[in-house]
Amino acid sequence: MTDAGLNAALTRLASLKFWPGPPDFSPIPGGRTNLNFMVRSGGRTYFARVGHDLPHHRISRATELKCLSLAAAAGVAPEILHAANGLLVTSYFDGATLSQGNAIADDILLRLATALRRLWKHDAPADLQIFDPVEVCRNYINALPAGIHGTVRSRTIEAILGKAPARRNRWLIHADLIPENVIVSRESLAIVDWEYAGRGDKDVDIAAVAMNFGLDERQTLLFGEACGASDRERLAAFGSLMALREALWCDTQRHFVGVKGDLEAYSALCWSRIDGMAE
Repeated sequence: MTDAGLNAALTRLASLKFWPGPPDFSPIPGGRTNLNFMVRSGGRTYFARVGHDLPHHRISRATELKCLSLAAAAGVAPEILHAANGLLVTSYFDGATLSQGNAIADDILLRLATALRRLWKHDAPADLQIFDPVEVCRNYINALPAGIHGTVRSRTIEAILGKAPARRNRWLIHADLIPENVIVSRESLAIVDWEYAGRGDKDVDIAAVAMNFGLDERQTLLFGEACGASDRERLAAFGSLMALREALWCDTQRHFVGVKGDLEAYSALCWSRIDGMAE
């Protein structure tokens, strides 16, 4: 993000009539598709995001807001305080953000399972946008230049897509459960960044946690049982699909936006998972 882009975002946020006092902004690093800030105003602390629709990633801020509202009502996401024109302000959840590559303790894993069960207690609204990992992967592939993945990777991609289980699109799922989207305090846990969320199969989220959090076989079984996963075969297939989705996300980001931040390293990590699946 250029200085001009950052200043424009801060100007938009500062102009909101919402703040109870003069706002003080502190950038929160790590956002790949938006700008995030911690805001102090009137003796309170808030989280603020500046973003816009990203058709190449199927990100709709209206859909994000609807999903975040449902998640907040279920008690698994921060409360929405203001939302309009790509600006989002929520309560600030004070805790430790998990990070990729670090082991997750069993008790935190079980707390995450409890939060997800609350999210899935009721079926998602029928009009909510569907998150289908096969459709998402196909859309990414169709938007990228032909032949970009070469023969070997293309064969692996098609093998993964061909083994996709039937999807039961009943639940609100987050669809981007990486460690950095989970914040933990002593008393509670919050799931943030609902940009890709929609109506889908809960096994997609369970498999994504197993893959993105680097769970071993024991923790995968522990988490799957705590969440009510269907079976290991479905989880393995969805895990491969979500790994592919992450790798194709990286290629799409590079193609439409360019290499910024940690994209190069993250892309290498994602594609190493896929190359390891080559037959």
